Amino acid sequence: MKDKLSIGEFARLRNITTETLRHYDRIGLLKPMKVDPKTGYRYYSILQYEQLGTIKELRQLGMSIDEIKKYFNNRNLKQSVHILKDKHDKLIKKIKELQELEKNISKKIKHLEDISQVSDFEGIVIKEIEEREIITFDKSIKNEIDLSYACLELENTLKEIAPILASNRFGAIRKQKDIALNKYKESIVMFLFIKDKENIDEKHIKKIEKGTYACLYGKGSIWDIEVHLKKMIAYIEKEGYSICGDILQIDQIDISVTDKRDEVLFEIQIPIKKH
Repeated sequence: MKDKLSIGEFARLRNITTETLRHYDRIGLLKPMKVDPKTGYRYYSILQYEQLGTIKELRQLGMSIDEIKKYFNNRNLKQSVHILKDKHDKLIKKIKELQELEKNISKKIKHLEDISQVSDFEGIVIKEIEEREIITFDKSIKNEIDLSYACLELENTLKEIAPILASNRFGAIRKQKDIALNKYKESIVMFLFIKDKENIDEKHIKKIEKGTYACLYGKGSIWDIEVHLKKMIAYIEKEGYSICGDILQIDQIDISVTDKRDEVLFEIQIPIKKH
């Protein structure tokens, strides 16, 4: 049995590439036992098998090169336990984040699959909806630039993982008094439904009261609502209801998942009560 191994022989022992060994040499993580001054060939000792194996396993644990270098610096039991515990804590945190992300993605998929089945864009449905909480800065928007800044400000308040993509959390509020005056594009305020209130200033949180809502799905952008509202108001009056609050327009399918205008979908919710 020989002690001195070529770089190829040593790499095959641990099922890694020779380029990986050259990289470890260049960065000072694992130096060869000897380098031939004439040919530049690297040679390793079989006694280095443990260090290479440990490096390979530490990489599998997700340790960076700098972390591995620290691990081998004056290696001892106490230091190794401390480093492994630190890595374990980080892995637990990462696992929790991935689990939360998995739940988040699962909900997004279900929402998109469910909402993509909507085919009735004419029918008005009466729904009983529970209380909801939103965050809003009560800033009126008048154009796409205002809209972009409003959405950005709302998104920046969240500390969640992928909170907006493929979700139905963005919405617009139109004041009841403006609608009564046929002002459909004035005083539009953006909002965001809340899942976690942590780190959100309470003064920006508002409640949407539970109650009875006349609801209608429509296609198009936030500005494409006037025809739908007129139709809904006529229906509400005909059925013996009256509007009792501000109108909500909630994105159901937005530009985060499609560039096709005819796929963009919103829902209008108008709070109503019997005369």
